[in-house]
Amino acid sequence: MEHYIGTKLIEAEPCPAWKDAGAHRAGEDGYKVRYPDGYESWSPKDVFEGAYLPLTVNHKLKPDRPSISQEMVDDFIASVETVTMGDKTTVVRATLRNGFEIVEASACVSAENYDEELGRQICLEHVKDKVWMLLGFLLQTAVHGVSERSGRSDVHCQTSGLSFGLAIEAMKAGKKVARSGWNGKNQHIELASAISYKSPEGTVVNVEHDAIGNQAVAFCGTSGVQMGWLASQADMLAEDWKIVE
Repeated sequence: MEHYIGTKLIEAEPCPAWKDAGAHRAGEDGYKVRYPDGYESWSPKDVFEGAYLPLTVNHKLKPDRPSISQEMVDDFIASVETVTMGDKTTVVRATLRNGFEIVEASACVSAENYDEELGRQICLEHVKDKVWMLLGFLLQTAVHGVSERSGRSDVHCQTSGLSFGLAIEAMKAGKKVARSGWNGKNQHIELASAISYKSPEGTVVNVEHDAIGNQAVAFCGTSGVQMGWLASQADMLAEDWKIVE
């Protein structure tokens, strides 16, 4: 048989084994597991806790939708090692709960201004940003699966409560999307078609070079003019995107 990596969002609660089964005996510590289709099973405690990550609610977002919280990010970092390289560079190696390692470095211009603790803090922020992304990817896969086709079909049948990934797919399909909390008239983001800027001489210039050009996401405010836009961590992890056109 082939090997597969599986990720699925499930419900579970501590529960003793219901009956003798194989090497497991009734009353053994474990978890009652309920899958999305309603099927229920039992898993031994060590097997379950080695396979599933507890999901804590990010209270800054919708509490009724799956999300990544700062607590999850912090808890997923198992250990941190800090060393000084030379006389002005800090290197941090963070080991995650699954054994994966992230290495970040920070350096200052002058050795006289070097502070290892400050460098450590800067590196840890970068590490946590990467953990946010990795856990967000994991949760996205658990909620929507690994099939691109299943994700794309959601874009056509669902118009609100979208993840950022589905919002991007909607934009690729020519739609305009917005966060539910954006209350300015006609505020939305869309694929760029005419990101422009005004030169010091007052001339409006359309940016069309390879680095930015129109291969980007643009924000449209109340004036309807496209402007460059970058998603925040909250935007990328939010589940309240909606199609507005």
